[in-house]
Amino acid sequence: MEYFKAEESLVKHGYVILNFSNTENLYKIQKIINSVFPITPTYLQNKNIKDDEYLFYVKTAKDKIVASGLVKGILLENIDFFTRLLGPDIDFQSNLHLRVSRPYIEQDFIDWHRDTFNGNTFWEINIWFPVFPLEKGAGLNIIKNSHILPSQNIQYVNEKNEFRSKITKGSVASTLGYLYAIKTDDVISQLNPDQEELLTPQLGQFILFFGYLAHRAQNFSSLTRISVDLRLKSMFAPTNTKHDYYQPLTRGAVATYIQKITKINEYVGDS
Repeated sequence: MEYFKAEESLVKHGYVILNFSNTENLYKIQKIINSVFPITPTYLQNKNIKDDEYLFYVKTAKDKIVASGLVKGILLENIDFFTRLLGPDIDFQSNLHLRVSRPYIEQDFIDWHRDTFNGNTFWEINIWFPVFPLEKGAGLNIIKNSHILPSQNIQYVNEKNEFRSKITKGSVASTLGYLYAIKTDDVISQLNPDQEELLTPQLGQFILFFGYLAHRAQNFSSLTRISVDLRLKSMFAPTNTKHDYYQPLTRGAVATYIQKITKINEYVGDS
């Protein structure tokens, strides 16, 4: 897809599905995940494991993926389009989310939400991609056109799922991307099924979407859905996230110079 058409689709629909330039790093990520789980990861639903075991496997695999730098490498391989959107000075969420969602097991999913409920702003954009091929019925579910619908009557809701209701701030589950303060708005609470659209990119593709677009996980297939998601923003864009949530991905010549001369002046001032 040409860049202009991709940008046009992103603005119109709130998302666009694009191809990675190559899949070498994806297969390396697969190997990391395979090395951690006690069974072929996409068949995890066939193994009876306790909740704490499940969280341990996901966290261990996620930490290894982060340490490998493979996802950062994927982003840099596809940097041309990202710089068109965000400029040359881009930050990325280095502590990415690894989602391991067994079929029909609601506790593995993140329910309907907008990222703006939880500290992110309109300026931040999401990347979501499968690590293993998706079957029919699995992917990322969105509410069509919700990226241009007002978010009214935002309020906390009681979590009905037993596992998710016990998640607290700072817990292992919350560090893996599970929400501990569930919110909704009129767009979500008044949702009709015909407003939903399931996005199922192929292996080697990714979804780029606005975090304001209402979305949730879905897996009504026969295999465990395994995906990665993270966020990008301009280094100058506002965010309400923690100070170390974002790390530098790229810096243009001006930003690089300013950082260099700032350090020089700080050194001179301290001497």
